[in-house]
Amino acid sequence: MTQVALFKPVKKRRLYEDIVDDIKELMVRGELKPGDKLPSERELAERFSVGRPTVREAIRTLSLMGLVEVGHGKRGTYVSDTAFDPYMESFKQQVRWMIEMEKTTLRQLLEVRDTLETQIALLVAERASDAQLAEMKNLLAEMKESLDDTDKYLEIAIRFHRFMAQATNNSIFYSTWDAFTDLVFRYYGDVLKEMIGTDVLQKLYRANELALEGILSKDPDRIREAMAYHAGVEWEILLGD
Repeated sequence: MTQVALFKPVKKRRLYEDIVDDIKELMVRGELKPGDKLPSERELAERFSVGRPTVREAIRTLSLMGLVEVGHGKRGTYVSDTAFDPYMESFKQQVRWMIEMEKTTLRQLLEVRDTLETQIALLVAERASDAQLAEMKNLLAEMKESLDDTDKYLEIAIRFHRFMAQATNNSIFYSTWDAFTDLVFRYYGDVLKEMIGTDVLQKLYRANELALEGILSKDPDRIREAMAYHAGVEWEILLGD
């Protein structure tokens, strides 16, 4: 094999994702600590050589991850007082290596992620506040309104499940869920988007609707049944099972 054949074109990513990764890396290395204030939107745009809308999207994503807190007016954006564990990032790097060396598979990733999401749903049913449950209902409504737009639907669906993980009030569950979800979409996101049509989005929406109905019922058996259906839909799309 020639040296040229060893190297492949880099996968195209959105600019805001690179900014998110750079800021997360600064947190992992301890160069950004809880309570530190991030530079202003204008300063970040200049440093990353991007437009301010790209910076806003990156900050919004970091906020959804629970890594930064966005203040109003002149207060600014601060690194959250979070148990962001650098060992989790090392774990993700190890699993990425296993994927790239073909030592693990999408099936194995999904097995772990689906098991996590079932336990997450059970904990949310026990612990979520009325405000958190209301936000989940709002996100589900946004999903329903986005059934004709695959990219928008998937973005909202990820926000829905991220919010579920946060509503466990267990940072380890959230960090572990985030790691596996990041890996699934990093390596298989394009495949997922290529295979999804309107009919598949309807199935995914119904799976999320059943998941929330199960959580609201607080019935463990109903929750497990709903999450098994949710997993089955994902496996049918990605694995053809």
